Amino acid sequence: MHDKLYTVDEIAEILRTTPNTIYRWLRAGKLPGVKLGKEWRIKKETLTALLAESNADTKGKQALWEKVDFHHNHVLAITRSQGSLYDLEADFFKKGLEKKYRLFKGCWWQHPDDVRTELSARGLPVAELESNNRLTIVNLTEQYRHFGVHGAVGAWAEEATRTAAMGYKTMWGSGSPDVLSCGGQFAELIEFERTLDQVLNKLPVVGICPYLFLDMTDHHFAQITALMNQHKSIIFNNNGTESLFRNELM
Repeated sequence: MHDKLYTVDEIAEILRTTPNTIYRWLRAGKLPGVKLGKEWRIKKETLTALLAESNADTKGKQALWEKVDFHHNHVLAITRSQGSLYDLEADFFKKGLEKKYRLFKGCWWQHPDDVRTELSARGLPVAELESNNRLTIVNLTEQYRHFGVHGAVGAWAEEATRTAAMGYKTMWGSGSPDVLSCGGQFAELIEFERTLDQVLNKLPVVGICPYLFLDMTDHHFAQITALMNQHKSIIFNNNGTESLFRNELM
């Protein structure tokens, strides 16, 4: 009897991700597959092994978030790919939902509709959460463009105040800035992070700022070091492997 072969769409649905992600894994060799003409197929035994690996990875990520202060924190996250960044945000938000907290998503380089698509593909019920006002998505680039650093920081503070008024103990938020977010002025970005840290220090908020660094140069290393000085905790994510550090100087 031949082993069952799954299509890319079937694997994507089972793993709650997108077909494009599966194609990327196949091309990179991360997911073994066979080609039937122009179409990819994945063996059942390959899926079983992948699910086992995914379950182990999920337990590891849950252990990571258990180490984060559930009521107050400002976390820097360094990622190497857009997929990893969205994975991290989705896992972070799922943990917030588990704790029954309200979620805030601030968009800089990300388009809000892309965020909705990517987080939904990772198993987050975005439409339902937004309709119930348990998740709010804000365009921080627009806030910065109109009101500068205090506009972007104010969006965090406003939603944290609204969250508390709704009866939630804590707001879990992710901002995902970029080193070019504040008009390409890195000093302005540092001012944003410094001001945000001061504001969050007075509010019941766990905020993460995931940054995407596709490569690593001496210039980027200097930027990361400067960013680390504005956060209480730091997460390094490399292809799904994550490490958490606390900034003892903050």
